[in-house]
Amino acid sequence: MSWLLVASLVMVAPPRPPSGPPAPPAGQHADSLMVAAQRAVTLWRRHDFTGLVSSGEAIMVHLPGAEPSSALRPSQAAELLRTFADGTQELDLSLLVARNVDPDRAYVEVQRVYRMRGTTDEHTETLYFGFQRVRESYHLVEVRALP
Repeated sequence: MSWLLVASLVMVAPPRPPSGPPAPPAGQHADSLMVAAQRAVTLWRRHDFTGLVSSGEAIMVHLPGAEPSSALRPSQAAELLRTFADGTQELDLSLLVARNVDPDRAYVEVQRVYRMRGTTDEHTETLYFGFQRVRESYHLVEVRALP
């Protein structure tokens, strides 16, 4: 008779919670690195540079043929990126790597394929987005383009 009692308790016992980190509190959104990476790719594809840099307070920008910038206000960084990408047509943006460097910093590597408007020549470059983790979200702090 005791085996029947044990079997019935096992069948009605609530399931164990999954292992791993606890879910964020209700109403709070944990912004993962992949979410931040996909957001950066989408905003670059749209040439929405204001949206791209909106999460940062000071953005470093490194572009081909130019000296690296000092930290720029988001509005300055957006204008510099807009000028850089002006006249280009995005053909493909592929997220290659999204990696945490340490608990507070991460980077995202993206392959960009584009052409200058009015031409058929395709160009490829690598974009690096540097992020700073602030609480549960990632804020853009650096944009680097390499041919």
